[in-house]
Amino acid sequence: MAPSPFDTAKLTLDYLPYACEFDPQDANRLLVGGGGGANRSGVANKITVIDTSAKDELRIAGEADLSRNEDSVMTLAVGPKKGRTSHVYAGINSSPADVEKGKNEHFRVFGVEQSKARLSVGANSPSVNLAELSRTALFAPAENDKDAYQRLLRLSAPFGEKHQLGAVATGLAKQSQISLFEVSAASGAAVKPRGTLEISREAMDLDVIQTGDETFQVAFCDERDLFVVNVNKNSVDGPHLAFTIKEDGAGVTPIFRSIRYLSPNFIMAGCNLPKRTGVVLLGIRLPMKEEEKGRLAASAKLPKTVTQATTIAVRNLNPASTPDAKLGNTQFVVAVAGQDRSVSLFTVEHKSLSNLELLTNLERLTTLKEVHPLNITNVALSHFIPPKTTARPQYLKLASISMKNTVVVHSILLKKFTDREVPLRKGGPPRPQRYAVALQPKRYGTKATITLASIIVLVLAVLFQIGLESAGVVSPRFLAKTSPLANPNTPNEFLSTLIGEVHALQGDPIVIREDAVTPTHPEENPVPRFQAAVHDEAVYGPAVSWDDLSAQQKKLWKEKLSKAGHWTQNMGESVFKGILFGELAGAVRQAVAGQV
Repeated sequence: MAPSPFDTAKLTLDYLPYACEFDPQDANRLLVGGGGGANRSGVANKITVIDTSAKDELRIAGEADLSRNEDSVMTLAVGPKKGRTSHVYAGINSSPADVEKGKNEHFRVFGVEQSKARLSVGANSPSVNLAELSRTALFAPAENDKDAYQRLLRLSAPFGEKHQLGAVATGLAKQSQISLFEVSAASGAAVKPRGTLEISREAMDLDVIQTGDETFQVAFCDERDLFVVNVNKNSVDGPHLAFTIKEDGAGVTPIFRSIRYLSPNFIMAGCNLPKRTGVVLLGIRLPMKEEEKGRLAASAKLPKTVTQATTIAVRNLNPASTPDAKLGNTQFVVAVAGQDRSVSLFTVEHKSLSNLELLTNLERLTTLKEVHPLNITNVALSHFIPPKTTARPQYLKLASISMKNTVVVHSILLKKFTDREVPLRKGGPPRPQRYAVALQPKRYGTKATITLASIIVLVLAVLFQIGLESAGVVSPRFLAKTSPLANPNTPNEFLSTLIGEVHALQGDPIVIREDAVTPTHPEENPVPRFQAAVHDEAVYGPAVSWDDLSAQQKKLWKEKLSKAGHWTQNMGESVFKGILFGELAGAVRQAVAGQV
């Protein structure tokens, strides 16, 4: 294992692990599952509970030794807790004999309960008991579909005693399916099915988020398309196409590999480039309406040594307390498992400005190299709830598992700071405090550092030359007198000054509209007057971007702006990009109606 900037602990299991997940109720409890499947190799199928409370040591707190006549554990999710029992959901295919008969109870529910026994003499953590509580089939039965299995499993985050929505997806099925289900602390091990969706292509990945008191959203993707399904108390609506990956302009089209919700408005996607040429992270803004499509909000490329990603994990360091609460300013941690046995860590900032939400600063924190001896099969990040009062250091735990039966947990130190980006109002509450990763992102590589140093040296040399010229020591080069020439590309003073002031104050879309000018005499042709303001449709009426104006409308705008002395032909149309246009004192409406 290569050196790491974080405290690291390692454990070797006696089986091949495929799935890992932290308990949302206990950030120090990690569950791992896997095994040798239905065979006589002697490799067991197990679910293991690991205590990660010590930064330098991992301890097995409990283990369930499962049937060797059935498949290995392929997926895991940790659900609600009822009393002393936490519920764990797993994807395990039934025995080949049962599958041959058309019976595959692939969805299992286990109970994890703390016992009074100790792991060993001197151990500080109590051990746990694991037991299977129920099993069922969620997928619609398909005739002669013996290879299908539960490839994906995700569960929405818990919010108190509210029920949670889960989703499972098939792998290697003749008819790909996604099945939805509900669980709650009150229902215990009972699972309430919410229906099955038949999809045209096998889901590459999926995720679930709670969007309101009784509403949820499921996202799933194939190689190119991202879909969403809206679920409320009484209905399931979808799937709806939300986003499609397009070529990057150089003929390269990334492929979805893994997706995770950041918030109801954003999804983070790990995408592989063709022919194992690299990995990119895409922050996608989801559409607000069904007829809209999602947009790219942020992106970052992984180091060149990472040619493919296997999965990603994300965690919010300042999560909302209720499903419909405004998220506000917060930092997300993103972990990407690469084919080179590395884990790349990124951070991304979520900003709330008035009613606008943004993703900013998607930056690489570090790359943990050679974390395992063989390929990584899964990664997970612990749940983090900021403590109200504590003097102890706080950590986010990163777990990864590999084909060499190894489990590695990194403890990422967090820091608490005052968010000075939040405005301080007179008489209002103090600025909020929140957590972020203590380690700062690497913003500059070696090449960037050399380039920056070269620029600094060049600037200093120019300043030194100007100083010598001012003192009369050398003949002037930079300070040589030249004849004044008119600059044909002088910026439009009205637009640049007025729009710049408005934008600096508000940071919102700007609308340009013409003031109606009534001439003193009918024969007068007055010079048009214009106003720029932060766009408010309720005040100024509808407005559109320059690209959405018709050719006739563009012509009218340019004529009037030119007449007012605000625009000339040599400025081009690029000065209008990013500006909204209202009505031209009735002229636009007339033009649309064919009267101009």
